[in-house]
Parts: sequence; C-alpha cells; structure tokens
Amino acid sequence: MSEPIQKNKVLRPKTVLLCEKPSVARDIAQVLPEKFSKQDGYLESPGMIITWALGHLLELAMPESYNPALRRWTLASLPILPEDFILVPRKDSLKQLNIIQQLLQRTDVTNIINGCDAGREGELIFRYIYTYCQCRKPCSRLWLSETTDQAVYHAFETLRSSISMDNLYYSARARSQADWLVGINATRALSVKYQEKLSVGRVQTPTLALIVKRDHEIDNFVSRPYFELWAEFKTKSQESYRGKWVKGKKEYFAAREEAQDLSSQLMPGMEGSIRKLQQKELKENPPLLFNLNDLQKLANQKYSLTAEQTLKIAQKLYEAKLLTYPRTDSRYLTKSLALSLSARLAALANTELSPFLKNISYKIPGKRYVDDSKVSDHTAIIITAKPPNLNALSKHEKSIYVLVAQRMLAMFYPPARYLQTVITTELASETFISKGRILLDPGWKTIGGSESREQELPAVQEQETVRLEALKIEEKQHQPPKRYSEADLLSAMENAGKMLDDKRLKEAMKGKGLGTPATRAAIIEKLITTGYIKREKKLLLATSKGKELINIVLPRLKDPEMTGEWEKKLGDIEKGQYREEVFMQEIKQLLREILSEVIKEKAGELSDSAIINPNLQDSGFGNCPLCGRKLLEGKKGYGCSGFRNGCKFVVWKNIAGQEISLDHVKSILTSGRSQLIKGFVSKKGTPFDAHLRFDGEKIVFDFSR
Repeated sequence: MSEPIQKNKVLRPKTVLLCEKPSVARDIAQVLPEKFSKQDGYLESPGMIITWALGHLLELAMPESYNPALRRWTLASLPILPEDFILVPRKDSLKQLNIIQQLLQRTDVTNIINGCDAGREGELIFRYIYTYCQCRKPCSRLWLSETTDQAVYHAFETLRSSISMDNLYYSARARSQADWLVGINATRALSVKYQEKLSVGRVQTPTLALIVKRDHEIDNFVSRPYFELWAEFKTKSQESYRGKWVKGKKEYFAAREEAQDLSSQLMPGMEGSIRKLQQKELKENPPLLFNLNDLQKLANQKYSLTAEQTLKIAQKLYEAKLLTYPRTDSRYLTKSLALSLSARLAALANTELSPFLKNISYKIPGKRYVDDSKVSDHTAIIITAKPPNLNALSKHEKSIYVLVAQRMLAMFYPPARYLQTVITTELASETFISKGRILLDPGWKTIGGSESREQELPAVQEQETVRLEALKIEEKQHQPPKRYSEADLLSAMENAGKMLDDKRLKEAMKGKGLGTPATRAAIIEKLITTGYIKREKKLLLATSKGKELINIVLPRLKDPEMTGEWEKKLGDIEKGQYREEVFMQEIKQLLREILSEVIKEKAGELSDSAIINPNLQDSGFGNCPLCGRKLLEGKKGYGCSGFRNGCKFVVWKNIAGQEISLDHVKSILTSGRSQLIKGFVSKKGTPFDAHLRFDGEKIVFDFSR
C-alpha cells in the first residue's frame, strides 16, 4: 500500500495538471497536500495548478478551413486529403480552452501532467490541447482507474513518462483522422451522388446495417403454424407430469390433421412405461465481472436504461469515488488490485447487501476473475472501498451500484446447482419427452434472487408403469427473429467480429467489435438523431431513411470487415508493431477506391433530387395533378414520371418525422387532403397533428378540421 503524500511536502516546480472533467480535478485537489483556491476555470495552490477540459475541446476542422471553395459539395473536389490536419476549438469550449492556454504559457509553470481519462480518447484529448497551445514544456502521465485517495497517492508516486504513451497517442490520432477522412469523403460523395444529405461513418454505418438486416428478415418472414402433441401422465403414486411427442428429431406436426390422427389412436387410461430416466447435476458458475458493455446490457434488460444513460450513471458513480473507471472492455482484475477486495467489500457493511458478506472467504479468486494478461488499460468495473450512502443516490444510481456490487460479491459464492431431469415415456410405440430443471442449491444466485423452477418432475424409475390422463394439441407459430433491443444491439456490436471469415480479423475484433464500450452508446444515439433508426419502447427499428442509406451505400462501408482491419492495425500501432504513417496511406488509398466505386455506380433511373429505386413500378394510384403523366413510387417518395421534363410533383415518404403512406397520397389526390396524421415533429422538436394537402406545386400542412 502506497504511503500518503506528506502534508508538508511542497510540489515544486510549479506544475499544471490537466484533467478531463472538473469533478475529477476537484477530487484530486482534495487529496493533494496543499490548499487550493478556486479560480475561473482552474484551482491553484503554491505548487500546482489543476485545470480541466470538458471532454473534447478541439476537433478536426471542416474542409472549408483548408480551402473556402470546399464549402460547396461536389464530386470533382473529392477526395479531400489534408496534408496536415487543422485543429479548431469547439464553439462551446473556447473560454475554457483559452484559460488552459494561458496557464500553459505562464512563466512560473515548468511542468505539465496529463491527468485526462486513462485510455485512448483521454490521451487524444490531452495531446490535441497540448499541440494546439503549442506547448513545449515537459509533461508526464497520471494514470488513474479510480479516484480514491490511495489510488491518487499511488498514481502520483508512479507518474509515467509522456514518451511511454506516444504509441497510444499515435493510435488515437490515426483513429481520429481516419474516421474524419472516411466520414467526410464518403458522406459528401453519396450526398452529392443522390442529392440527399446523408451521413456515413466507419462504425455507425455497419451498426445501422445490422438493424436494417434484422428488420428485413422480420418484414419478409412468413409465419407458419405448427402443432405439438402433449400428453399428461400419472404415476402410481398419483403424481402428474407432461411430455411432448417426438419422433427422432421431429417434435411437431405441420398440419393439425396429422396430430389429430395420432391423438385419436391414444386413449386416456392407456398404460405406458418410463423407458429412460436421465438425471444429471449441473453447475452454473458465477458470471464474470462487468465491463461497460455487459453492464449496459443488463441495465437495459432489467431497468430499460439506454446505453447512454447507463454510461452517464456509471461515470457519475466513478466521479463520486464509488466505482472504478467505467469505460473498460475488461472483465478481469489484476493481482495487485485483487489484494484490496476485502476492503472494498467491507464498504457494504451498512447496506442492504451486508447479509451477503457473511461466511465469505476472502481468498483471492482464481484466473476466472484475476488475470493480469487480460487487463489492458483498465480492469473490470468494481466498487471502491468508499462506503456508499445508498439512500442519497438516485433510483437508477442505486440500481447500477447494486448491480456492480452483486456481481462482485457473486465471485466469492459457490456455483448454483441444478438437477437436470429428462424422462422418456413410451406409449403404444410413441415417444414423449419430459424435461425439468430443479434448483438444488442457489449458490451465487441468492445474491440477486434465484430463478424459478422449470417443470417439477416426480420421482420415477425406469420401467415404471404410468397412465395416460389426457392429450392436448397446442398450435404454435414459427417466430421471426426478434427486433433489436438496445441490449441485443450492444451484444451484436460487441460480437460483430464473429461475422468475419478472416481469422486474423476475428482475433483483432475479439473484445472490440463495432466501436468501443465508451463509444457504442453515442453511436446508437447518433443513429437516432440523424433519423436512421428510431426507438420504440425497448426496441430499435430502422426508419425508411436508414433502409435507403443501407440500400445505396457501398458494401465495404457497411461491412464490419473494414472496422476489423482498422482495429487490428490500430492495436498494432498502440503496441509499436505498426507505423501510423503506413496506416494513413492505406486509408487514403481506400478512399480513392471508394470514391471510384461511388462515381461508377448508377444512381438509378429517376431523379437527381431524390433517392429513387432503380426498379420502379407503376404504383397505379393515378396521374400527376400538374402534368397528367403517370405517378411512380420511388425509394424516397411518390413522384411524377415526367421529372426529367421538369415536373416537380413529389410527395416525400418522410415529412417532419412521420412516414407518409401510399394511402395518404391517394387521399390527397382523390379528396384534396390526407386523413389526419398524428405525430409530426417541428424543427424545434414540438409534436403536432395535421392533414397534408396539395397547394400549387407543394405539399403543405393543413390544420383545419
């Protein structure tokens, strides 16, 4: 255990510590020995100045910063490949950035400490600020996974050299610049090609493709009924159990008549026998500790929290010194951290979880939970040694804290034990299978409540005679795949690498997938704000706009393989096994290939003003009210077949956030206006209801009754 920094120790020469957030800066100031005074945008003591970013204060400049002519989006101006990227302040962060710059330039400041979040993005935030401010003063790295006093003491005593973090920065910078290049160029190319504002990204587009593919499978699924035959048997001791008819691998009938034919041959009162009895004790080990992705999934399933909400709550609990750093992809602890587990669990002594501390052996868990080789930047999410005041937390803050604490407690408990039983009953040469799983010992499940039993089967013996009591034919339906919940999508993003054929890329994406634990929530929210997907209760569905984008975007931009290749090389850059310069040259070559493909690809037979389906069919709902030509249905709207001759009639399929159907258009053309459409959303975000009607050459809202 590290010794506390001595109270009489003066930090000299004067140092600037740059944290990522104000709350972390305040926490560190409370631990350090000197007294800090609060200033505008920073804290100061005789030996140290602690200031903070507000997340990203800087971003890569838009193309027009390199050349004003690039304000105009044209295919001829692509690709846009800056030789040197320009950093510009975010509009809402200029004041704090100026404060940091002035502090770094002060003559009494001779050293800088990077105290931003310990990870790839935290390194990028600091280095971008350091570079923008043209700072040349020596700097070192403060690496924190939690902000408890002892963790802060230890981090200051073991400051890392900035040079040792260079590869992490090169990897972060390469990711940032490559995302800019692909996002800017692909977005402009497709937007110009189809004359529609589109948004394309290395991670967001493959994620959208997952949802679109799932929705397509569901929309095209043809549900078919099938029929199961269930028998109720009674033993000599008058105990009942149910069994399902099977024959080999067949477990149901395609037609009710088949089930009825068999049922008619089996009469209540007939005797059968227990042909086979299989009983096996099963063990279910406690789950692995939480990484952010797993925590987000469980919080979504149990409490309907979005990934973004869970991340914000976990971050707040981290800043309150109650949880370790949440933006982690690891499910393991280091051996050194495992030594503190008993002190951490002791923090639960006066909480509702205290009964579960009894009879725990605080022996350090084995490699299932403690494995240094499976910890990179941060360990799994666990509680700190700070006792929580659960009553002072919000409802959801308490829920997240308790989930983490329960998962941590579980690793000290024995496996849950079940008795898996399968009874094979034979009746008139027909076979019925009965399955049951009985909980023998809840083990770790006592912490979060044990699951309910499956069918409770009676005690029977092989060759025992049983009597048929009743038969029942149950009609079922083949079910389509389930639409993505946020938890399901997080799993799909995390495991996207499993869809790859290349073993090398699979390994690169193992534990990474699409995005990172820290960015997946933001990706989902961006897809919603850009109108590509929508959230309906717990489910995420693609909109028509999202489906259209996936229909036209190039295969490589929606395939996780590109992300797999990037993650492999970015990881190698971080390890010093690949050069950033080589990676960036490969990205630029990739862009040239993508743009070449976009330009060669046909945009479709209709419209420079809309995305139109190349395989247009006459929708058969009348003629154009402007010119009398036939009306056609395209991907983006319902329009006139005479568009090339200048006719401008079109009814878009999405107006103010609402999908406009063929019935709405028919009503406009035949009755003068549509039926009342509910749920439009104004540009200010206000919902409203209205009719649509045709006015001259435009479709307008009609608020009359």
